[in-house]
Amino acid sequence: MPAGSIQTVVVCVPSTSATAAQQIACAKVGAQFYVPATVQAYLLDPSRKNDIDAALGQFDYVHATGIWTLAFSMVVGLYFVSHGIGQVLGMIRRG
Repeated sequence: MPAGSIQTVVVCVPSTSATAAQQIACAKVGAQFYVPATVQAYLLDPSRKNDIDAALGQFDYVHATGIWTLAFSMVVGLYFVSHGIGQVLGMIRRG
């Protein structure tokens, strides 16, 4: 499900000069003129705000530590299980 869509939007871009109509649409800042221009932009869908905020939220170190501990414990546990199986197979092979 997309979080937005590509649309054409009007933005104010810097320019060396501007007509009176362009100055109405885009204000002059200091000595810098701005003129309206159209660009393609990816606009986010407002209904997906909660999904985007959740993805960009604070990193939960406690949760990540729990997942890392579980994964590391599984790796160490599998190592000991496979080592034990290797010991049993070696004992059987030696007789």
